[in-house]
Amino acid sequence: MPPEPPLLLTDQAIEQAARDFLCAATDPQRRFVLGIAGIAASGKSTLAERIAAAANAHQPNSAAFIPMDGFHLLNAQLIEQGWKPRKGAPFTYDAEAYVDVLRRYREASAVGGYPVYCRKTHEPVPSAEHITPDARLIVTEGQYLLCPETPWSKLGEILDECWWLDVTPEQAREWLMKRDTAVGRSVEEAEAKYQRNDRLNTEFVLAARREPDRVVRWPGSD
Repeated sequence: MPPEPPLLLTDQAIEQAARDFLCAATDPQRRFVLGIAGIAASGKSTLAERIAAAANAHQPNSAAFIPMDGFHLLNAQLIEQGWKPRKGAPFTYDAEAYVDVLRRYREASAVGGYPVYCRKTHEPVPSAEHITPDARLIVTEGQYLLCPETPWSKLGEILDECWWLDVTPEQAREWLMKRDTAVGRSVEEAEAKYQRNDRLNTEFVLAARREPDRVVRWPGSD
């Protein structure tokens, strides 16, 4: 059987996917957990937020978004280890905690807080958001969701479905440069950051990954 063609992420496709995921969340003991993987700046968080918002518009409080960025190590820890210039690399996350939180909240009876990343302080904020009893769908995203190495590989047992957001490294680099210059970096600083960190992370992600359940693309990104 030929592989399923990539899903084009139109507004209608995103809204339909959100409804489909809610329909799939039929097990009263477990929530449905969707993962969105892809390289840096591919639009993973944008897609995750839109799916969760569409689900909540269809059925209020039915979806929660747990981003991987909330599990960054603290800057003080990165500085102590000499890892600050590589922030965003796989070893700069508390991956075990991330896996444990998703495993815990997959259980329908589990409620409580989870961390999110603050773009002002550039630090994770503990229990900034909460899972409520009404939540039936959890959406998460991150570069390393399909990484075959432990502990990332444990996500294969937790995610009910994992999408790969297919964006070329060239397009993602362009979006990264725009994002970094928008927050005050010069073009030269943004390029240096890309070469010493983002490029390495992109190459790591693309070098080896488990097969996704579905490949998706933004309109016009071919």
